[in-house]
Amino acid sequence: MNKKKVILMVGLVIFICVVLFLGFTIRKMVILDGLAKKVETYAKSDNYYEKIVNESASTKTVTEYYCKGNNAVLFLNTTVKSTGQTRVLMNYYKGEKANSYFNVGEQKVAILDSQGIGRSMILAIDYDDDLWLLFQMAATMSIRTEEWNGKECYVVTYGRGSNETVNYHEKETGLIIKAKEGTQTDENGNTSDCMVEYTYKFGNVQDSVFVEPDLTEYKIEE
Repeated sequence: MNKKKVILMVGLVIFICVVLFLGFTIRKMVILDGLAKKVETYAKSDNYYEKIVNESASTKTVTEYYCKGNNAVLFLNTTVKSTGQTRVLMNYYKGEKANSYFNVGEQKVAILDSQGIGRSMILAIDYDDDLWLLFQMAATMSIRTEEWNGKECYVVTYGRGSNETVNYHEKETGLIIKAKEGTQTDENGNTSDCMVEYTYKFGNVQDSVFVEPDLTEYKIEE
């Protein structure tokens, strides 16, 4: 085989690889764009409930977030598996202000009129309508389809090793319903995946959830 034919064959192989890469990347761009547009509708909701269960080798954290109009409340309950100790944080938001209540064992502390947070906690695929950024995201991610908990999902994976993140996006809504967020090593040297599960409900948050605890039970810190 002469040199010219070798060069042509190598060139053809490279061309085919480039075409395949662009084809797979464009397909992933279309999927990510579709998921982003679906999630956007839910992220703009002003009445929703979100529950996040985050479990690792050493702790289990349950986060519940309620939003209705200009009001929001976040309940964060963390349990240390080795001791059974539970820490509770309650943040009540109204506009840009927040009242925070901490329960750790017998200790109860309140911090009033601190800075609030943004209303939406729903995770979205944010590429700011920048096609180049979307292309970079798609080129470095893998996407496959899988069923989880009876729901058809796109499984989006990025990062490697202990930094690997795997998000299960429900195809119908685009919402993340399950995730693996890296790994964690406990005090005994045991390593496990950090798993997260998400639950959502829209349009049924009641005003009663925004009633704050009895302040007389708390020590107020400045």
